[in-house]
Amino acid sequence: MRIFDLFLRRAGVDRATAMSRRRASSSLILECPRTELGNLRKQICLDFQAAGLDVSQFQVDHSGQSELASARITVNCPPELRGALMTQAKRLSDNPDVRHVQFGQVRRPSAV
Repeated sequence: MRIFDLFLRRAGVDRATAMSRRRASSSLILECPRTELGNLRKQICLDFQAAGLDVSQFQVDHSGQSELASARITVNCPPELRGALMTQAKRLSDNPDVRHVQFGQVRRPSAV
């Protein structure tokens, strides 16, 4: 590992910065009918994977209105794939089964 770190330093790459960029996460929150959530979930995972995005978490909340479900999708998205993520968010908002899409970045606590 020390040799690899030496190689990175000589190449002008700060390992901590490179690792933090690779772990950048964003989230999408969508609302859809409960009956459509299973199909949407499968399609979202397939579409995101095809775009090179890694869905790290898919949380479903059924506590709102009785016929609607809310899903929070956490995606590992380095800055260079931000455009692909925005394209996927646009596709989701264009889907007739999706009522609402909200896009945001996951905030991680910073080390002091």
